[in-house]
Amino acid sequence: MEQLIGLERIVAGRFDVERVAGSGGMGTVYRALDLHTGKTVALKLLHAHTVGRTETERFIREATLLAELQHPRIVSYVAHGQTDRGQPFLAMEWLEGEDLGQRLSRGTLGLSESLTLLRYVADALAVAHRRGIVHRDLKPSNIFLERAEIEQVKLLDFGIARRTSGSRQMTRTGFVIGTPEYMAPEQARGLRDVGPSADIFSLSCVLFECLAGQPPFSAEHIAAVLAKILFDDPPRLRSLRTEIPESVDALLTQMLAKDPQQRLVDADALLL
Repeated sequence: MEQLIGLERIVAGRFDVERVAGSGGMGTVYRALDLHTGKTVALKLLHAHTVGRTETERFIREATLLAELQHPRIVSYVAHGQTDRGQPFLAMEWLEGEDLGQRLSRGTLGLSESLTLLRYVADALAVAHRRGIVHRDLKPSNIFLERAEIEQVKLLDFGIARRTSGSRQMTRTGFVIGTPEYMAPEQARGLRDVGPSADIFSLSCVLFECLAGQPPFSAEHIAAVLAKILFDDPPRLRSLRTEIPESVDALLTQMLAKDPQQRLVDADALLL
């Protein structure tokens, strides 16, 4: 309970905070009871010392976008607002299980599991892409396996998602937003117009890691990773796992194309 010092026990007159569930550089997630519904929720709050205009706008954008995306394979929006002390909060459904990164730390997935995961994540992405929303940060830690089951995939964290119109790819300090190992070349270049095909590239990096045990572009330093994404051809999956069908290898190669025009245009095209 010491970790709750400085936070109201009842947030917005609705959420009874029980314990800290996780914390990052920008905020903390709490397990809380929704007094309106009696259900457990994940309550995400920005750290008080990080509450500035840019961070608040990004947080509100995440909540607003998530509220639009009601889908069984996207974490469900519950509510958002501010605490009595002015901290922005976002309440989402509470999930039990593990993220894909935790699962992959124990070993690769089989081909059937990987293709099931691909289909389900693409199904969730298609809902966003139809609304002109690009996730921009697909990676194993943002793909949750409810009850640790591949068939119970939930897409998380729309914190840096943007609509395709009026997109801005750089932070105010000039750093590219995203996770380098899963970043499309156009994101790595900091281009302003990043479309749904960027998510296709990122998803292909996740699929590659599921099958090969590592992303297609990896190095010790961020600059080296970005250089590989921009200039190096990815390894062919069949060179690492010869039993993988040529059709899957060919699909990954197309998804990993450096030119967005040569990739599948969006998640709907991937589902066809």
